[in-house]
Amino acid sequence: MKNLKYIILTVFILSAVGCTKDFEDINTNPNAPTETNPGGLLSSIIFEPLNSHLDLQTWLTNQAMHYTVWRNENNLDRYDIAAGDGFFSEYWKNTYRALIDYNDLAANASEPEFAAYASVAKILRAFYMATATELWIDAPFTQAGLGLDNLQPAYDSQQEIYTQILQDLKDANSELSATSSFPQGGDVLFGGDAMMWKRMANSLRLRYLLRLSNREQVNATSEINAIFADPMTYPIITSNSEAAIYDFSGIAPNTSNFSNSAGSINVSERLVATLDGADNINNNEDDDPRLAFWAQLPDCNSNPVPDPLCTGQYLGAPNGVSREVAQGTGGNAELYSSDHSDYFRNEKGALDFVFISHSEVEFILAEAAMKGWITSDAQAHYEAGIQSNLDYWGIATPADFYSRTDVAWDNTMETLMNQKWIAFLWNNTIEMWGEYKRTALPDLTTTLGEVATSVTGGEIITRVFYPTLEQSVNSANYSSASGGFGSDNAAKITAKHWYQD
Repeated sequence: MKNLKYIILTVFILSAVGCTKDFEDINTNPNAPTETNPGGLLSSIIFEPLNSHLDLQTWLTNQAMHYTVWRNENNLDRYDIAAGDGFFSEYWKNTYRALIDYNDLAANASEPEFAAYASVAKILRAFYMATATELWIDAPFTQAGLGLDNLQPAYDSQQEIYTQILQDLKDANSELSATSSFPQGGDVLFGGDAMMWKRMANSLRLRYLLRLSNREQVNATSEINAIFADPMTYPIITSNSEAAIYDFSGIAPNTSNFSNSAGSINVSERLVATLDGADNINNNEDDDPRLAFWAQLPDCNSNPVPDPLCTGQYLGAPNGVSREVAQGTGGNAELYSSDHSDYFRNEKGALDFVFISHSEVEFILAEAAMKGWITSDAQAHYEAGIQSNLDYWGIATPADFYSRTDVAWDNTMETLMNQKWIAFLWNNTIEMWGEYKRTALPDLTTTLGEVATSVTGGEIITRVFYPTLEQSVNSANYSSASGGFGSDNAAKITAKHWYQD
């Protein structure tokens, strides 16, 4: 199945070579065949936004959520958000291309044998638009993806976007059955397994219901309970093997951008401090085993002559500081600080794209159980969430791990969200950003450096600027949406989301 998937994907990517990069390229579909091929459109919808989404994690939310520091290019980490326009524009472009493909597919999949294509495309549209609203809050949706029929789509509110997302996921689960099939191929995510798509749809609905649980009109608590209590109707992800994860082969063109990126990425001070165990002395048996997986000991440990600046410990870089401070961690960042693991660059097929993991589903259920929304064991779900993350990365679990003071379940949101924060690294940190906005946990303001603090007054950013191209091609709608977030840049990047208290 993997070989077939890579062949389909390679044909799709090669067919896209030569496309222009101007506005019309976003609003027309250069890949659309003369006769619509649902399989080709589905593979496009699955794959096209993936790397631009991963780039946002790498450059924006891995830093905004204080996992890593790009010590030589930390513009976004110090809240120079305008510097990220290229990343934001690329995701915007690829998402709305995918919506064009979605509309093409939905319009041409009316025959019963092609019905499953439109259903799974709803799931993908829901995922990509949920990311869009996390980035920008309001964004084009109901009028988007119509190509030349509407080059200036209106912006939908976040409430409208999430309402449609939840409905899309619910409908897709109802429409799909065990006998749903994909006669023209193109399912490069699950290989035509309709049950896997149903698990993805219901698990994503759990995610977004939890995200919106502060809004009474969503009725999230009863909806979450309905899903959990009826697994026959609403199957969810129950193991790593059922998770919604796109498998990058590591063989071009099916590779992640990050696996081909340069170095100069440090793990953060926050990550090291969180994973170094209750004794606050790292590089010993008390560490969370994920510390040695994500971080490298400084190169100076290998020097034949001991260097007084080298402590033999993991040393993270601070977030939200000037480039000079980030570069000078420990006196010389290249020698004395801990680089992010080069595992993904050495093993180019190791980093896959996570739509939603089993670990995340268990943490959702842990919170629901703790709050009495479902009848289940919160501690069991919490520990299953941690274990699933360790198993996913192939990390051995220490014998006493779940009794350690910094890990042991204590029925608090602080402990749950701390472990959820750890588990989201390279399991979609854009979603951790959303969870932080919902809960303000873990408290990242304590590790926000002085440069970023001076931009927002100590607040963690909540959104980014709209792509600059929107100012010229969709001016009226852009101005109306952007103006709603305040008149100055600090207000625009700390605006509250609809789901926040």
